[in-house]
Amino acid sequence: MKQLIILRHGKAEQDTMAKDDYDRVLTERGQKNARDMGGYIGKRAGKPDLILASSARRAHETAILAAQGAGYPEEKIQTDQNLYFAPAAWILNNLSKLPDGVNSCLYVGHNPGVTELINEMGVRIDNLPTASAVCFEFLLDSWVEISPEKANFRWIKLAREL
Repeated sequence: MKQLIILRHGKAEQDTMAKDDYDRVLTERGQKNARDMGGYIGKRAGKPDLILASSARRAHETAILAAQGAGYPEEKIQTDQNLYFAPAAWILNNLSKLPDGVNSCLYVGHNPGVTELINEMGVRIDNLPTASAVCFEFLLDSWVEISPEKANFRWIKLAREL
């Protein structure tokens, strides 16, 4: 069985002309929510085998704080620039390349891709709020086999509920 937890990055500072979108950092609220959601994920789903994140600063920072909350070693977080604003198909393609020894993956990314992926997997939401998470399970032995049709919804947790 494979478990996928999709986490949208925490609330980031406003986009300004002075700073590139890629380099935006989390606000204080975004930091707290990311850390709290990591703790929730750790308690609800256990420590993930892998945390995979967009390399954008706010996503990577969210991954680090969530890792702290979930008891995952920060130095083992994997980032990928191709996941910066990736559409659902790109996210799935990256996940399909994970090693079969990874049974649980926490993916940290951006809207609209994360909401699009969640919708494709059968959970209809308009917008996954920042620092909120959705969990799916797949009764599969290999990540190469994952697809929206094989997704089993387990839970959703909104940051405001923590």
